[in-house]
Parts: sequence; structure tokens; C-alpha cells
Amino acid sequence: MRPHLLSGDVATALRLLRVARTGSGAAPGPVGHGTLATVDAVSPAWAERFARALAPLRTDGAAGERHARVSAPLPRSARLLDELGLARATPASLMARWADAADDTLALGGRVTAVLGAGPRGPVAVDLVADGPHLLVEGVPGSGRTELLRAVVASLAAAERPDRLGVVLVDGGGGPVTDEGPGEGLRVCTDVPHVTTHLTANDPVRMREFAQSLSAELKRRAELLGRSDFVEWHTGRALSDRMVAQRTAARRGPAGTGGEHDGDLDAPPSTTLRLRPGAARRRAEAVPPPLPRLVVVVDDLDALVSPALGAPGRPAAGSVLRALEAVARDGERLGVHLVAATGPCARTARTEPVRQATVRIALDAPEPPGPDAAAPGRGRLTRPDGRVTAFQGGRVTGRIPRTATLRPTVVPLEWHRMGDPPARRPVRELGNGPTDLALLASALERAARQVSAAEVPSLL
Repeated sequence: MRPHLLSGDVATALRLLRVARTGSGAAPGPVGHGTLATVDAVSPAWAERFARALAPLRTDGAAGERHARVSAPLPRSARLLDELGLARATPASLMARWADAADDTLALGGRVTAVLGAGPRGPVAVDLVADGPHLLVEGVPGSGRTELLRAVVASLAAAERPDRLGVVLVDGGGGPVTDEGPGEGLRVCTDVPHVTTHLTANDPVRMREFAQSLSAELKRRAELLGRSDFVEWHTGRALSDRMVAQRTAARRGPAGTGGEHDGDLDAPPSTTLRLRPGAARRRAEAVPPPLPRLVVVVDDLDALVSPALGAPGRPAAGSVLRALEAVARDGERLGVHLVAATGPCARTARTEPVRQATVRIALDAPEPPGPDAAAPGRGRLTRPDGRVTAFQGGRVTGRIPRTATLRPTVVPLEWHRMGDPPARRPVRELGNGPTDLALLASALERAARQVSAAEVPSLL
């Protein structure tokens, strides 16, 4: 017997046919007109439940094929720690991220991935190795350039250990001299353990010293790498470390005792083994010094290109700019990246930091104040392949959100919108609590102490 659908809504009629062979060698077929039966039609409620059950299903594709995520409108504001998945930043969560970066074979020498904020399909991130090497942020005053740079520094630090990634901060506009928190440029990021140097362009002597130190660091890296680039050098060093470990294990033998041809040990008549005085020194000299990645973050690049008349740092602005141009030209091979923010300036477009930037961000002009106005930091990320992604920059200098004090919100939801991402809850900030950046910096400092991470030397 086999069912045969006839007519009616949701197959309300059914004809039962008997199947038999009608001749020798013939295929089985229906015999007679069958029996017609009427079945109970399903109710509208059952049909709706069935439709809801089918809504999350997707068509079967090739193995490993990923389905596109549902696009959602950009939020009016975004919190960086939420986009990083660090709503509660703890040393344990940070050390887990650092351990994952150390095991990543595509991040030799250090991971430099920065989360910018919230996009239509989740967090928007940029990899300065895969997409870079340099990033340029353009926007008018008040568009959120400085806050976006702070978010870049915070997300870079959350992704990598401080002994594998160093950050240098340059406030090209001079910056205020007060200690009032979010209004002081990049200085609020100096508590992050990855930050080795902070330069404010208001002291010509210090600016010239910084330019000389940065140029010397580029020269040191070039001499150390030789004809290799940054990734090749770290690949060779990792291979050398594995070979040394294997030879050491073979020399010690299965019982852990030294071999008779161990050149680093003297065997005096007594039973005491003493290291040769020069053996430890020769071994230390044979190990090359560590070479972490370095990210130079510059705010107000246009103020260095065209300093205002009477600006304190005007006499030495050219020295700093020439050092930054050297980073833009040679930084990719040396493991040095440049992240610069600039305002509208015709002369800036002709500089090397702008010409060499492979990843660009264009921030929108600030919207007029209002209940539905988006926070500063909304813009578009353009990658080297031409892809453009809109995003809302994540804020990191905001206070701790008071989401626990919000009352539950109940809103009607149509069944055909069940597949949409959940709406973001409005966030209120504590008026006098610590900022997210301060909490993250404290967790980073404790995590760095627990992993015994060495500090990258300062340029000043």
C-alpha cells in the first residue's frame, strides 16, 4: 500500500491504492481505484508551531560551508569589552587568550589583531599581519578618533602577551596636561603593561630623543634580521629551539645523566661537577635577543605634518615625522606596525604613513545630540581587497555598565522575526566607578605578573 496525495489544504484527502503485478515481467502497479479516505486537517496553531520549528533550519550545503550570519542594524553605542567577550576581564581569561596566540602558527612573533567595535554581523576586527601592515583612521574632530585608538590599544593588549607585543603612543596634537581621565588623549592607555613609551608632542628635546630612539630601533631590527623578514626570522628561531631541545635530551640520555663528550662540564677528580666559567656566557651570547612585534599608535598625525604656529613641538615635529615615515616604509619587514589617526589635511595625504596604509577607516561626522543619535565612532572599514564593513566603535573609557539595575523589558515579537539577533539592551553607566580601560589594565597587569612576562624596553 502507498499513500497518494490528492487535494485540499494540508493534504486533507487520502487515497489508498493496492499495488500488485499485472503480468509477467511487468513492474508492480496500482490495482483498482483504491479507497478514498478523509483525514483530519491540522489546526492553524499546529501549522504555526510547525513553521516555527522549520524557521532555524538551513539548506544542506557542502561540508565545511558556513552559512551567512543574519545582518542586524548597527547599535547606537557599543562597549568594547562586550565585543571582546571580556564582560568580566580576569587574569585567567586573558592568559587563556595569550596561550591561544602562542599556539597559533600564523602569528609567529606575536598576534596583532584589534577589535574595533560592533558590526552588522558581530564584532569587527582587523589583523595587522594579514590585512596590514598599517592602519589609518580618518575623521573630523569629534568623530571618535582618539577613542577608537584607545580601543585598538586595549584589544591588542588583550590578544597578546606584553613580552611579545610592545605599544608606543604618540600624541601628535600635544594633548592637555590635566589628569581628568578621558579628555587627555592617549595618556589614559599608559597603565596597560604593553605600553612602553608615551610621547606628547610639546617638548622638542624629548621629541628629538624619541625620533632618534625609534630610528635606532629600526636599525637594530634590520641588523638582527639580516636578509630575512620578521616571520622568517621567528620561524628559523623556533626550528633552532626545537633542535637544541632534541640534542640536549639525547645528550642527557634516558636516565638524565650527561654524556662523556659534554663540552660544557668539567669532571674534576672529586664527585662535584662544575660549570666552566665561560660556558654560560657563551650560551647566553649564542641565543639571539627577543624580537617582539611593535605597534606605534599616533593620534593627530596632521598636527605633526602641519603644526600650528606657536605650538611648543613645532621645531621637532619634522624629526618625529621622518621617523614615522621610516616605520611606514620598512616596518612590515621589521615587525613594526603603524596605526595613525588624522583629521582633514591636504599635506597629510602626501606623507608615507598615509600612502603606505593598506587598511583604512573613515569615521562619520558626529550626529546632532538627540535620543536616537549614534555615539561618536561610527564609520567604515576598508580592507585591501576592497571590502567595506560598517561598524560602531567600541567605547573603552566608559564607566562600568549598571545592567543589573535595569528592569526586564517585555516586547511583542512576531514569529517571522524569530531568526533575528536579539535586541541590545540599553546600558547605563556608573557615574563614579572605574572605567573599562582601568579594569582591563589592572587585569592585564596581574596576568603579566602571573606569566612572568618581561617588559619590552622603552624608547625614552
